[in-house]
Amino acid sequence: MEKINLKALWIEELESFLDKLGEKKYKAKQLAKWIYNKGVTDFEQMTDLSKELRRKLSEVAYIGKLKLTRKQVSKIDQTEKFLFELSDGKRIETVLMREKNRVTVCISTQVGCALNCIFCATGKSGFERNLSAGEIVDQIIAVKGYLKEDEKVTNVVIMGMGEPLLNYENTVKAIRIIQSELGLSISAKRITLSTSGIAPEIYKLADERLKIKLALSLNAPDDELRRKLMPIAKKYPLSEVLEALKYYAKKNDIRITFEYVLIKDVNDSEEQALKLAKLIRGIPCKINLIPYNPIKECPYKKPDEETLIKFRDILYPRAPAVTLRRSKGEDIQAACGQLKAGM
Repeated sequence: MEKINLKALWIEELESFLDKLGEKKYKAKQLAKWIYNKGVTDFEQMTDLSKELRRKLSEVAYIGKLKLTRKQVSKIDQTEKFLFELSDGKRIETVLMREKNRVTVCISTQVGCALNCIFCATGKSGFERNLSAGEIVDQIIAVKGYLKEDEKVTNVVIMGMGEPLLNYENTVKAIRIIQSELGLSISAKRITLSTSGIAPEIYKLADERLKIKLALSLNAPDDELRRKLMPIAKKYPLSEVLEALKYYAKKNDIRITFEYVLIKDVNDSEEQALKLAKLIRGIPCKINLIPYNPIKECPYKKPDEETLIKFRDILYPRAPAVTLRRSKGEDIQAACGQLKAGM
């Protein structure tokens, strides 16, 4: 009989698994805490479980873990990028960022991406498959093993490879594990999910009441330009996406983050800044302006500093909050839009 990977299971599934072994369901919480909270992969280390249960578990199950293939460290800001190999040989990238009192892990939800946004390296690599909930969570567990002695993960951003809402069930399951005291104990207000705007799934996510922060990869102030930059915009126009975001903000009492990658001579004009301010009017939000991070597959360039500042200053105070965000790890291709799993 093929052994079961327990890292893909959560409480109800672990209860069912233990029930089939003839064990009490309450032990599922103990098992979950060892797997996710403590990151243990050896049943013999689970000392509050009986020897007999540990023996049974070792015969029918295992606890999978990611294989580190390569780790790179930025010489500029000490950002770390991890290339992990999955059990089937597929590869994903995960990023660790440090800033003041924050230690943030940027995680992936898919191997590659099907959306093919024209400024993003991940999309250029194509789509291979969704990650399981266990593989999503395991990125954080794996990275925790490389933290300094006095560090702990404070924030999680679901902004790595892939579109999280196209892997909806596994992403939501992973978020529940990340939030749980039996899991990684990271509060909802410290988890941010970034989407390209899959409107129906935004409504579904709102109704989950997970209370996590939601960011939209916007990148254009109108549908015409957005469709050129992001093919998914042909399916979900801005009017539809913005209505979904308003619903999310109201349902979860959270302000939306709009991410806007500034590309030289594409979406960085004064006129576009004014259109952007008008577009987001009435939505509780903040805007993160992200200077484009070059990739060799694309001809685009980053705007000069004067243009960046001018764009920001036009937006604020027309928009309630605007940040010009400097990307981390650009020298190791770990910045926004640069992940492609060594492909």
